Amino acid sequence: MSLKELTKESHTAAEKTKFMKAVFARKLPDHLWADWTYQKAHFYKAIESRCKDAGLLKDLPGLERADLLLEDYNEMSGHVGYKEPRKVTQEYVDYLNDLDPKLIIAHLYTWHMGDMSGGQMIKKVIQAPHRNLEFKDTELLKETIRSKLDDSYADEANRAFAWAIKLMNQYESSLE
Repeated sequence: MSLKELTKESHTAAEKTKFMKAVFARKLPDHLWADWTYQKAHFYKAIESRCKDAGLLKDLPGLERADLLLEDYNEMSGHVGYKEPRKVTQEYVDYLNDLDPKLIIAHLYTWHMGDMSGGQMIKKVIQAPHRNLEFKDTELLKETIRSKLDDSYADEANRAFAWAIKLMNQYESSLE
């Protein structure tokens, strides 16, 4: 079985959150998308920093998204720079910072591959800046990420999806 097949159930669960349903139904309020973009900047910074420290980004030029997420957020909100993240975002960052460096690539796989795939559909439905979803040579990036992984990363990739669901669920009460 491939890693994609081993994470399919988790991926489907993430797509079925109220948050993602609101995104694709074009019913997500702009301020919630801006906040989501900001929260992503925080944990992407942790993922990318840990991957960089482990030497995993050397052959992935142009993959880093944290600064682009922050630029998109700043444009949407009129805010400049970082502020305090939500509690669940900080919990995820803490988890990432404590994670075995060998496993951090599973989180990069989950989030960045998602941006290169489903994120391209999001650009069409969310009217906002999307610098963070603009990639050069997407197929090469995907191929290179896949080359760093095997089925043994499935458990951690599924944990990344579980965090994604937890992060998206924090918006549920605002969507009812």
